[in-house]
Amino acid sequence: MYSHNQLIRLINLKTALEQFQARYGHFSERIGTVRGVRAVAWRVDPIGLQSAKSQPRNAGETKHHMRTGAHGFVLPLTLWTIALMGLAVAAINTWVSVAAENARALQLKVDDELAMANFKNELVFDLGTRSMSVRGLEMGNDLESTTDTPETGPQDLLALMAAPKETSAYVSLDGRPYIWQGNPDYVIQLYDSRGLLNLNGVQQQVLQRFLSLFDVPETLRNQLPDTLTDWIDADDLTSLAGAEKTDYQRLSRHPPSNSNLMTPLEAQSILGWDQVPAIWEADLQAPLFTTCVVSGFNPNTAPETTLLAYIAGMTKENTAQVLADRAKAPFQSAPEFAGAAGVLIPEEAFFLSLIPGGCVIVDFTNRNTNERVRFSLSLIRLIQGQPWQVDYAFHIPSRYRHQIDGIDPKITFPTPETFDSGSQGNNRTPGLQ
Repeated sequence: MYSHNQLIRLINLKTALEQFQARYGHFSERIGTVRGVRAVAWRVDPIGLQSAKSQPRNAGETKHHMRTGAHGFVLPLTLWTIALMGLAVAAINTWVSVAAENARALQLKVDDELAMANFKNELVFDLGTRSMSVRGLEMGNDLESTTDTPETGPQDLLALMAAPKETSAYVSLDGRPYIWQGNPDYVIQLYDSRGLLNLNGVQQQVLQRFLSLFDVPETLRNQLPDTLTDWIDADDLTSLAGAEKTDYQRLSRHPPSNSNLMTPLEAQSILGWDQVPAIWEADLQAPLFTTCVVSGFNPNTAPETTLLAYIAGMTKENTAQVLADRAKAPFQSAPEFAGAAGVLIPEEAFFLSLIPGGCVIVDFTNRNTNERVRFSLSLIRLIQGQPWQVDYAFHIPSRYRHQIDGIDPKITFPTPETFDSGSQGNNRTPGLQ
């Protein structure tokens, strides 16, 4: 209830407003409650200001303007609220999508790393327990060695590794693809390091022939062997077209390591070697270089490029014939290879090695994502500790990845669990028919 004084003030206020309205224009009334007290608000009608003779609006017009004013305020507020909610929903949806994609990519990476670790362990086991032959890594179950005896079995691991026996199945080390039996989502390609160009021990004339295959200018063909030599050797003497520490410092580049290359990609830090991108692109497609500690050259596993570089006098026609003959059956001796190549090979007994070495380059590819990792695995004998090491490993850039199609699902890289002595090797698909 209002007090006496409050009622008097309200009556006086209403009287004053009515006088103001009668004199200056019309008002519309909006009635509401503020903290439980009935309140009256007045607003000037702009139309009424134009004529002092305008008549006050009736109750219907007043209610209409009340609704119009309220709607004019609520509608923008509603639209802004909806817009903000839409932006919030879109932001949350984007965040969830990005988080889900990142989680999926991380899961794929973890799966690839786990699968590669499992395969590496299997490969170490295979290289340490199976023999090498001119065909590659023998994987059959009828494996025998000259050191075997009926009572004791194999006596010498090194003799077992070098045993020239052929079994019911094998895996070639010339880069042909195999589906991994342990996980069919992955493709394995093995490369014998003896069939590649060893940057830590390549002869100058071999390297120059290799560079000429990529149309490298003559000045670079003379420079690159010398800068490679100066990078590796331990002295500070500069070769004829080489470069030593002062030359690199003058160009604000990292100086030579004066030691063997750790990976083939390290050669891109050598002066001049970064000016031949075609070579590095070809190497990323399929390995051409190695830095393993190996000796000899294996024509049974070498690609066309290294055959042309290593064998003086070889032509592309000769190389095509060698590859065709090798596809039918691997070469058993150096004279057999020389006859197929149609060239004379000086010191062939010390130069050629028709059996793969103890270092293998592996391309490990996910068939679903085409993600490809390359790593080098070497067996290390006559030392304490683990008898193997991973020389290097890196991911192939996405622009150099490619879909591996047309693989016979029967051509698989077997797992050790499938070595069943009772199967007589029939659970193995030969790597080469």
